[in-house]
Formats: sequence, structure tokens, C-alpha cells
Amino acid sequence: KFSDENVNILLKNFDGLRLYPNENNNKWINYVAKQKYFSFIIDEEYGGNKLSVNELSNILTKISSVDPALGVVVMVPNSLGPGELLTHYGTQEQKNKYLPKLASGEYIPCFGLTGPNNGSDATGSIDTGKVIKTNEGLKIKVNLNKRYITLSPVSNLMGIAFNLEDPDNLIGKEGVTVALVERSHKGLIQETHHNPMNAGFPNGTIKGEIYLDVSQVIGGEENIGNGWKMLMECLSAGRGVSLPATANASSKVATYGIYNYIKTREQFKMPLYKMQAIQEKFNKMVINTWIIQSSISLTNDILDNGNSPAVLSAIMKQQCTER
Repeated sequence: KFSDENVNILLKNFDGLRLYPNENNNKWINYVAKQKYFSFIIDEEYGGNKLSVNELSNILTKISSVDPALGVVVMVPNSLGPGELLTHYGTQEQKNKYLPKLASGEYIPCFGLTGPNNGSDATGSIDTGKVIKTNEGLKIKVNLNKRYITLSPVSNLMGIAFNLEDPDNLIGKEGVTVALVERSHKGLIQETHHNPMNAGFPNGTIKGEIYLDVSQVIGGEENIGNGWKMLMECLSAGRGVSLPATANASSKVATYGIYNYIKTREQFKMPLYKMQAIQEKFNKMVINTWIIQSSISLTNDILDNGNSPAVLSAIMKQQCTER
């Protein structure tokens, strides 16, 4: 569904320049967005290029093997975020409004869950929202303090998670809730960014006190309080596909590079690969790389069969990263 030649052209032309911050007006981020690299989990009826999990994993692995930051940029819109959440839980009106523009690259998405006191744990101490009555009707007042949100500095459509409280029983529902916010939303602040390990991918903060309409909740009012369930069902894409693909790429690149180095480099008048200690270390690299690749093949097939194994996905994230 997505020609390998498209990926080859991208990687052949990629100049290795820093993705963010940069002086080229986010050239490569805009390029992959417009070339529909952000559409791999969106159905064709909305203009997407929906791929199988195996196809998506292979593309992410290939891109990450050339530039990990570019791999992360492509990875995030194709894992947990507005696209996937809208596909599974959005109202038809929300799908019609947002999915075509996500597929075309007009919207660059991100997902805000992580805060000062929680990572990917939606049951942790996340941002809070409160149902209030205003002259314009019922509103949800949300205080945001998100950080380490990948693509946040360049995103113009954010999914945000917060714990909604309804002390006056105005709606009659509470709990973790997920909503959509556009960059132009009054009170939203996207002014600062992080620089993790100087890797050069856009990563930053989402802050501010904002007021949402109930219609901005993904799935509408009936999905208020269902956020934890929604996130657990969708996290398998990021945990089970995207991060392992990155580990697969980095492991293969490192192992391939070391293999050629130890064949060429000589010490004590012999190539390094003939030394037992070097062999032992290198064999461990090969074994761990093989385990990563094999486990990815297994997990991708399980996901392609329509299952969402949350526990297996968490194990994949931990094991592939560690190996």
C-alpha cells in the first residue's frame, strides 16, 4: 500500500540535518506529513494509507536505521494519539472533521499524557478538569501541565488526557477523559521544548488553563470517564510496535557496524574477531538482536490478527529497550 520506493527516496534525499530546533522551517517534518507518512493507521475512506502492523513496523525500522529522530517523528502519529483514538472511539462528526486532515498532513498530531508526576500511567496524578456552568453552557475547565510530549512543539492538534471531576453532578460522570484541542485554542501554551540527549526531535510542553466544550471529548459526552480503558486498549501500538521497531533498527545498525569493525581492526597481529572475549561479546549482540527481531515478528502477527495484547506490549517495550 505504501511503496518501498517512497521510503528509499526519503532516505536518499534526507540530509541528516537536525529536525528540531532548526533553521530550515521544519522541512523534513513537513515533508513526511505531506507525503502521508502520518496516515498509516487511518482508513482509506478518510484519505489514509492504512497499513498492516508488519508493514508499519518495517517502515519504522528502515527509517530509524538511517536517523532515529526522523523515525520518532514518523512513529508518534502512527501510534497512540488523535488518529488512533478517533478511529476507535470518535463520533462520526469528529472522524469526518479530523481524520482527512490528519491523513493529508494538514494536522500534525501529538498526545499529551505525561506530566511531572506520571509517565504513561493514566491512573497516576495527571492533570485535572472540572465541569462548570457558564453563561455559554456547560464547560470543562482543565489545568494543563504536560511535559515530554513528542511533536508538541510543532503539533497543531493535541489529544490530552485529564482526570475529570464533576462535584456539582452537572453531567453525572467523572474519571480519566481524553479530548481534542487545536493549537489556536485560547489559553493553550506551547512555548518551551525539551532537548532529550541532544537527539534533535521535537519534544516539549503543553501548559495553560483552558475551557473545553463537552463536544471536544473524543467520542462525545458518553465517553467521559472512559479514558483509562481507551488508552489501555490503544497503547499496544506504541509499546508493541513503534518502540520495538526502533530497538530493532538500532540493534541491527550497531551489530552490523561492530561486525565490520572487528573484521577490519587488528591488534597483536590478528583481527579482533578471532579474540575469544570479542567473540563472546559480539555473539551476545547477535543473540539479542535475533530475539528482538523474532519477538517483533510474533507480536506484529498477533496485532495483525486483531488482538490488543496490553501485557505483551508492555513486555515488548521493556525487553526490546533493555536488550
